[in-house]
Amino acid sequence: LILGDKLVPGDAIVLVESSGIHANGLTLARKIASLLPEGYATPLSDGKSYGESLLVPTHIYAGLIRDLFEAGIDIHYMVNITGHGWRKLMRANRDFTYVINEIPKPQPVFKFIQEQSGNDDREMYGNFNMGAGFAIYLPEKDSDKASQIAHQNHGLKTLKTGHVEKGQKQVAIRPKNIVFEGKSLGVR
Repeated sequence: LILGDKLVPGDAIVLVESSGIHANGLTLARKIASLLPEGYATPLSDGKSYGESLLVPTHIYAGLIRDLFEAGIDIHYMVNITGHGWRKLMRANRDFTYVINEIPKPQPVFKFIQEQSGNDDREMYGNFNMGAGFAIYLPEKDSDKASQIAHQNHGLKTLKTGHVEKGQKQVAIRPKNIVFEGKSLGVR
């Protein structure tokens, strides 16, 4: 089991792409569809319909993790980015600051949901994966190798997005000027 007890300041945070909305936020997504004149057939900016974008199968990351272990990558922690969105990045039972310096571009379905719901960036990143479905925490020296394995073996895009620092338990998403404090991870 990888429970986060190996996390140390300086660990890199590598985000692995999501395939879209995955399983979080579907209640809001259904509500939005019910209010649209074309419902699920509403076209998005990428040419897909809203309904098609919601039905994209979720990436399964188990094969990637197996390959990383087999390659000798020393994973210190890993977590799905689901129901609590990017707040999940601090799910490990450790008091660290998780600094995010770069973010992936979310799929068009997220922008559409944000526009239709009126949610701000804080609400979106606090509840949705916003294009990042899985996070891997590992020594900086292993981050490029892990990204290479993800791409070559699984066709998955990754982003070395940030690092772990000493400090209070929080996620700091610098490009969006958002900070989620540790207490925000609880059930709302």
